[in-house]
Amino acid sequence: MTILPQVRRIISGVLGHLSAWREELIAVGASGAGIVLALSLASPLQPLAISLSGVAVYFLVILIDPLKGLLLWMATQILLDRYLNISLGAGIPDLSLTRLCLALITVLLLARTAIRHYRLQPVNKFDVVAFLFMVGIMQSGPRGARGLGSIQNAFDQYWIPILTYFTVKNLVTSRRSVHLVLYAVLCVALYTAVYAFYETTTGNVLLDHRVGGYYFYSDSGLRALRGIWDGNTGFARPLVMAIPILFYFYLKAPSPFRRIFFSICLALVFGGLYLTYKRGAWIAMVASLFVMQLFWPQFRRLFIVLLIVVSIACALNWDDISTSTVYTERVNSQLSTSEARTKAWEHALEFWSARPLLGHGLSQYPNLARAAGYREDAVESEFLEILVSAGLVGFLPYIGLLLLMGYDGFQIYRGRVAGSLVDRDLVVAFWGILIGFSIATSTAIVTCLINTSMFFAVAGAIIYARRPLPVRSPESQVVPQHGKPLNSTRHTLA
Repeated sequence: MTILPQVRRIISGVLGHLSAWREELIAVGASGAGIVLALSLASPLQPLAISLSGVAVYFLVILIDPLKGLLLWMATQILLDRYLNISLGAGIPDLSLTRLCLALITVLLLARTAIRHYRLQPVNKFDVVAFLFMVGIMQSGPRGARGLGSIQNAFDQYWIPILTYFTVKNLVTSRRSVHLVLYAVLCVALYTAVYAFYETTTGNVLLDHRVGGYYFYSDSGLRALRGIWDGNTGFARPLVMAIPILFYFYLKAPSPFRRIFFSICLALVFGGLYLTYKRGAWIAMVASLFVMQLFWPQFRRLFIVLLIVVSIACALNWDDISTSTVYTERVNSQLSTSEARTKAWEHALEFWSARPLLGHGLSQYPNLARAAGYREDAVESEFLEILVSAGLVGFLPYIGLLLLMGYDGFQIYRGRVAGSLVDRDLVVAFWGILIGFSIATSTAIVTCLINTSMFFAVAGAIIYARRPLPVRSPESQVVPQHGKPLNSTRHTLA
């Protein structure tokens, strides 16, 4: 038992020396990385060199400030994750930017806890249900459509968002850091909206990784966005998530300049959401705003004004609206995909009833549908995708996570949670995000893990982050003459 304090002191000393020489180490590391990169770019190792150099930048930011490193990853993951990827050969999981960043942040967090430089937030009901979901979804991996590859998919699509929640919950320790998480989400939403305008107006597709597929909705001439997010569904989710956050910052803005700025951002995001032409996303946005105005009087006044203005504008221009391509093809189309979607949902329930407890394996619905001779080989619902893949052992914990977010947020709204970092209005904004996410998830599957990761990061920051707990430091113990240690406490921020 006497060895552990000595080990902690040695590790603390090493970390202290590294911190004292931080600037010098950064300079040496940057110079060395530059030399290695310059030599490697002229060799066959160019892709590996670029990946290593890019990952090194993220690692450097994480080592300096884990929270800012996490937010840097979150804001750029969809742009760079495919390119900053270290391939280890056939049969071995690649070291992607996402896996490396989350692994390093988690290890740093646990290491600081082990040497008593940090104290993790207590385990709560949400943590327990999240663990059950991780176990429930992972058991479907070995039986998945891609065999061992399905285990990797289960980790990326479902474990990474939970790890993001865990790290954010423990790294966010102030209201300012809560806002930093929200700003990262807004950053993603804003460049998504800008790109939606760019692709729609120019027709140029950037960062398109899909093979095949369509570029327009039937013969309507309405463009189906493809770049960056690989489809309109991926485009819509960050925009729906950002709208409640932007309304919160707009109403809390301390100066007219900031209100103008957030007004411009709102107009840009609303425009980008319109250009996705996703009816499910439009419904999710309206539902989220409706729920927010029920619990937020300040927003209710703004909501009513906007509702009146939009209603009058629609009434005055109804003839043009009712004959527009968007209305006839995406709102009132006789070739609506809703019928095919509901049939796919019926087939999904049929498949689930055959194996209700453990499911058929991850992403097996397309194989099951083709084997049964059904035309609808896409389930078009993340909830039903989980139900068919993992059965009740995966589905019930997932539903439980969403319900707990709403319930725990209500406890903060009622002022029953000590140490919360947010006000009631931000909790209401999160309810809007929760409603929008749930509706969007029920009508489409999640194809980009960062969308789910951002949602769980926002939940961790707003609902589950708390003021930092006091840390009991071995170095601060004072042993009086009667032999009983008197321990002093100090606060250490991640």
